[in-house]
This record gives sequence, structure tokens and C-alpha cells, in this order.
Amino acid sequence: MASPRYSRTQVHIVDVLQKRGHIVGMTGDGVNDAPALKKATAASPSRVRPTARGRASIVLTTPGLAVIIDAIKESRKIFQR
Repeated sequence: MASPRYSRTQVHIVDVLQKRGHIVGMTGDGVNDAPALKKATAASPSRVRPTARGRASIVLTTPGLAVIIDAIKESRKIFQR
């Protein structure tokens, strides 16, 4: 299990990026990732454990980064309309 410090570091990174105007996506698989998953603009729990699923804004059930890339492309099409 990761330390609480690791979890705080993740949240800090998400916070700094958001304050600089970035849209932040986060992947994770468990309790230690839950705070950063909750804070991120979009989150994808990689193994979809119940703790991570409950905190995520978006749950992608297909493994891999390709589904995230496809989601970004599709959302750009929607926003262009």
C-alpha cells in the first residue's frame, strides 16, 4: 500500500496543474489514488476497484490509453459543433 505522502503528492500535482489552467486527467487503481481521482477533471480507475470507482468522475472500463485518446477526440468533435 502506498504511503499517505504519495497520495498527497498526487493531489498536489493535480491542484497545481488545474490552477495553471490545465484540464487534468488521472488514472489509478485503489484507495491511495482516490483523493487525486476525485480532484481531477476526468478520472479513469484502471482496475475499477469499488473505492476508485466511487471517486471517479468518469469510469472507463476498457483497458489501455487508446480509449482515453478516443474519448478526447470525440469530445473535441462535440465541442466544435
